Amino acid sequence: MNTAVRLLYKRENMEKWGKNFISWAQRKIAAHGYTCDGCGVELFDYPTYRLCENCTAKLRRIGDKVCAKCGRKTVAEGICLDCKQDMPKFTQGLSPFVYQGESAEFVNRLKNGDPRLANYLGEQMAEHFVKKFPDMTGVGDPLLIVPVPMTDKGRRLRGYNQTEYLAKMFAERLRSLGVQAVVDKKLLQKTKETAAQKKMSQKERKENVAGAYHVHKRKECRGKTILLIDDVLTTGATGNECAERLFGAGAHEVYFLVAAAVPERK
Repeated sequence: MNTAVRLLYKRENMEKWGKNFISWAQRKIAAHGYTCDGCGVELFDYPTYRLCENCTAKLRRIGDKVCAKCGRKTVAEGICLDCKQDMPKFTQGLSPFVYQGESAEFVNRLKNGDPRLANYLGEQMAEHFVKKFPDMTGVGDPLLIVPVPMTDKGRRLRGYNQTEYLAKMFAERLRSLGVQAVVDKKLLQKTKETAAQKKMSQKERKENVAGAYHVHKRKECRGKTILLIDDVLTTGATGNECAERLFGAGAHEVYFLVAAAVPERK
């Protein structure tokens, strides 16, 4: 074997070894969870970035034109049509994403077997909240974060409550930004099973959730500003009912924070 052939053979072996090493390293990283939460592609900056650029670009941000009351994306400036027809009882709503397309699919995956997506969504909710309400994140009493509860039966059927995952990540991200926050999963309880609301009208949704929630620890509500956490705002019926119970127990303000909100109808 002449010198040129030996060098070529050596180079080919080195290239093959290099490719095998990279493949091995990627598998090791993936085995430790260093992959995009959306599509599973390898991410070397995880968890600084939980989604790859492709998945991030697909999610639709809420933008600047939002309802001043419920926080949904609006057609024009001001209060949305739904709120004008039936003003929500919660103080104000807020959402980082529009419940459409890939954003809606992302939230639906969270609700149906992929709770790890709460990592990204909860963190984005927290960053959006700090940006929109900087005056609420200063030194003072810790922010009280309350996830919308499920019944025991509902939890058993799903295996988890996605709003608790969101609340946990929301609070962790706030604390990493220097904001004091505590999560209370037992303050609010769901005492009545409700029907699926996907095909219900606004009136039907309101009737469906009426009386379904109960404040278990009323003393913890008195004079407090509460951040109520849910996955989706559609008509606001759930947030409205929960807020009414919390106000009834003495809460000072109740903000309804969701991962995604259905936009105003055109």
